[in-house]
Amino acid sequence: MVVSLSATRFQALALREDLERNLELLHHLGFAGAELAIRNPADFDFNTVKSLLDRNQLSVPALGTGQAFVEEGLSLTGADPEIRRQARERLVLHLELSARLQSYVIIGLIRGVPKKEEKEQALEFLSEELGWLCEKAKALGSPGLILEPLNRYETSIINTVFEALDLIRKIGAANLGILADSFHMNIEEKNIFESIASASGSIRHIHLADSNRWPPGQGHLDFDSLFQTLKSIGYQGWVSGEYLPKPDPEQCVKLFADFLRARRIIS
Repeated sequence: MVVSLSATRFQALALREDLERNLELLHHLGFAGAELAIRNPADFDFNTVKSLLDRNQLSVPALGTGQAFVEEGLSLTGADPEIRRQARERLVLHLELSARLQSYVIIGLIRGVPKKEEKEQALEFLSEELGWLCEKAKALGSPGLILEPLNRYETSIINTVFEALDLIRKIGAANLGILADSFHMNIEEKNIFESIASASGSIRHIHLADSNRWPPGQGHLDFDSLFQTLKSIGYQGWVSGEYLPKPDPEQCVKLFADFLRARRIIS
């Protein structure tokens, strides 16, 4: 499950703020990991949080970075070079933390929301910044970065798995992969399962949310076929729940746990 360490305007988060209680809930329900959404790692008390994670037997597969954009406007594709510099420096802090936790760093909304007429220039900025950050990740001992295709209503750049693959090939960094999100894919991909299969060598992490961005099983997405596709490509990574807190935060996590338990993904 994705867990935010702080309050945020980003709505698709079931669990936020009360970290101790939220991690205890995940442990009680049988989850193995907590994907941490962190606005600024400088505010992160590593020893306290690591103690809570260890107590609840939870790994951290990935670190979310989007709140730096949502709350502060930091962006890798901003027209102002100072904004890009600040975004890059913030992500270095995430990479330093990811090296300690051995977690991927997610590039979602922090890539920015450029206007359509700025798209070509924004992609150049993004390519340059990600190339630099991948080198930095390697030097720090971080597992690397994962680029999340987002739907067209959230950003104008990198909406599909094919577009993510194209950029990854252009950058040519082995430590840059894809985070495939079922909610966004349901909007943008012609065929979710074919897209996953086509990117089999690059998919490093999965976000799960149903067609209505409620927990899996509360909409009309065919998750059994999605899991079958992941199995067919030999996917060995994590699946992580990122969705609206519907019908309420605790209940939606229980619904997700029941969904995973019915498919023997958790015990």
